Amino acid sequence: MYEFEELDSVTRKWMLEEWEAEQSRLAPFRSTRLSPGGLAVVANHMRDAVVAGNEKTLAAGLADPALWVSAEPYERSGRQRYRTVNPQKAAEFFAGTEFLTWYVRGFARRLLEERETYCVVYRVAPAWEPRDECLAHEGQRYAVRDVYDGHRARYWPPPGSAAAFSIPTGTNCHHAIRRRRDAERA
Repeated sequence: MYEFEELDSVTRKWMLEEWEAEQSRLAPFRSTRLSPGGLAVVANHMRDAVVAGNEKTLAAGLADPALWVSAEPYERSGRQRYRTVNPQKAAEFFAGTEFLTWYVRGFARRLLEERETYCVVYRVAPAWEPRDECLAHEGQRYAVRDVYDGHRARYWPPPGSAAAFSIPTGTNCHHAIRRRRDAERA
């Protein structure tokens, strides 16, 4: 389970407000791995997780194989190929990334409302194979406004920009933000 330092009712309020704002736009983020049935229910499951759950409850709600496509395209050596989608893993992967994304967005909004100017990136869970692009941010101090404005900038809306600043850095990143501690305020 992810270790969110301030996943409380105040942060959840901001998470929900930010999430609902994205849902009201013409093209809210949706995973290409979701089936038509999954696309029809994912918003309800996400909302429930934001209000009172976490990445585990979200994954459990999305574990039905009917919610996921059976295969997805990928490219290797310039050729498009297909691989089987494991619904359980797809649900866990999606839930971890999405819940983390909304925690960071909601908490950044909370910090902005509280007039905090900087935050620190920390790891919320161990990664099986940490990526360099994620590790570069661990323990770093950033302007809260930059974190807030960087929401999904690397991948949504497509094509995104691989050079954009974003926490989490993308799918399967295990980094969030926290308040600066007294020793980090200098």
